[in-house]
Amino acid sequence: MNEDKISTSTYTNKVITFGCRLNAYESEIIKQNLKIANLDNVIVFNTCTVTQEAERQAKQAIRKAKRENPNIKIIVTGCAAQNNPGLFNQMPQVNKILGNEEKLYPEFYQFDENKIQVND
Repeated sequence: MNEDKISTSTYTNKVITFGCRLNAYESEIIKQNLKIANLDNVIVFNTCTVTQEAERQAKQAIRKAKRENPNIKIIVTGCAAQNNPGLFNQMPQVNKILGNEEKLYPEFYQFDENKIQVND
């Protein structure tokens, strides 16, 4: 797990990355998307599905993050979110679920009635 914090004078966000090099690269894009979307107080979990253990660790980290920071908003993306969005939709801590395509575009990061945005 890799954790990067993004801070400016107006907001603080985090991107927490699980898994492969591609996820690490895409987490850099996610950081830029958070800036473009001008979001505040958000943690993005970029997940992996290499093993069930990776999914378990992501869920555990999500619960811990919300417990420690009850006012944050949580976005889950990556392969685990793409393959099993319902798993994260069941978690009350999660505010938004983005598929692998959607995570690359800042317009999908807005919090609205579309909690799950995952294309097949």
